[in-house]
Amino acid sequence: MSRAVSVSLQKGGVGKTTVAINLADALAARGNDVLLVDLDQQGNATEGVGLKECYEADGPHIGDVLTEDDPVAIDAVIHEREGFDVVPAHVDLDGAEDRVRNSTFGVLWVRRRIVEPLLGDRYDYVVIDSPPSLGPLSDAALIGSGNVIVPLLMSEPSVSGFERMWEQQIVPIRQEVDLDLLAIVPNDLSGNNEEKRIIQDLESSPFAEYLPEFARSGEFDDDDSPGPGLRRRIAFRRSWRDGKTLREYEPDNDMVGRLDELARVVESGAVDAGGDEEVTASA
Repeated sequence: MSRAVSVSLQKGGVGKTTVAINLADALAARGNDVLLVDLDQQGNATEGVGLKECYEADGPHIGDVLTEDDPVAIDAVIHEREGFDVVPAHVDLDGAEDRVRNSTFGVLWVRRRIVEPLLGDRYDYVVIDSPPSLGPLSDAALIGSGNVIVPLLMSEPSVSGFERMWEQQIVPIRQEVDLDLLAIVPNDLSGNNEEKRIIQDLESSPFAEYLPEFARSGEFDDDDSPGPGLRRRIAFRRSWRDGKTLREYEPDNDMVGRLDELARVVESGAVDAGGDEEVTASA
């Protein structure tokens, strides 16, 4: 079934944009029609797919969609590229967030103006790179997609950022609309005892079922595995620099298969398609 998903954590520097770009690529490589929407005011996903010039370009842009004053149709700001299409970020996104904040129904604009007109008819999957902070634009992304993937560094500040996001944003939103946590993705791992401890803590928490198989601590003990999670690879940085996905830049990289596994999670709607997709609000 078609599905929209936000890649989100209310803390910068966790590789959120890298996961969003490469998730869109993995879904497209599996034969799906995919749209990547960059709602991060910094525009890193836009630059990372080779569309840096769109960030300050004149003409219709995402800020013109997220407005009360004669909004433009989302089709006018979609850019085609090989593999998947993109709605680039724009320098006006700070202004768009203010408009979302000050409008009675602003938090519904992403759903009504981006997701609903496109999902299922034109695209099988919409992947949203969310802002890295609590706020109305981030809320709008989560409400609009109804699903979220959370990338985490295996560090206490990153885990604390997830806990704040869960308590201050996800739980309140879930009290009003459907919002499913699809996966927690340990990211940029290099292999040390602190990473192992935090993964094991997650495995003992109510969020254990949201760790994909490739992200579990058993990968530390598998001689044929590079270790759990998305590993630190210089190719991630180099591909972003060149405006390419990891698959486009280095198709034989050992992390491409793990991104394909993450795409399967999105397609099925859960880490374990036969398991329980819900986390209680008290978790």
